[in-house]
Amino acid sequence: MADFEYKVYDEVLEAMENKTKNIEVRLYNEKSSKIRIGDIIKFKSVNDENKYVLVKVKNLIIYENVNDFLDKFDLKMATKTHNKENALDTLYNIFGKEEVDTHKLIGIEFGLLNNK
Repeated sequence: MADFEYKVYDEVLEAMENKTKNIEVRLYNEKSSKIRIGDIIKFKSVNDENKYVLVKVKNLIIYENVNDFLDKFDLKMATKTHNKENALDTLYNIFGKEEVDTHKLIGIEFGLLNNK
C-alpha cells in the first residue's frame, strides 16, 4: 500500500514507466511536507485510475521559491523540455501562477518499484 497518492498526466506516467523521469516536482504544501525518504508513492493517471506506477522516494529537495528551483534544478531529470521558460509555464498551468509564486517547491527523487 502506498503512503501517498498523486495524479499525473499520461505522458508523465509513461516517462516514469520508461525511467526517463525520476523526479516529480510538487508544491511544498501540507501533504507533500509529510513525504519522507523511503516512502512509497502511487502516481495514477488522471485519465485511468487503474493505470499507475509505484515509486520509492530516494531523495527530497526543497526549493525556497520558483526562481531557486529554476536556477538549481536539472530540468532534464523531470521534464521533457530543458527550457526554463517552458518549465515555468508548465508549473503555472498545472498548479496556477499564484500557487507557484507563493509556495516553496519540492523535488521528489524516486526509483520505480512496479507499474500497472
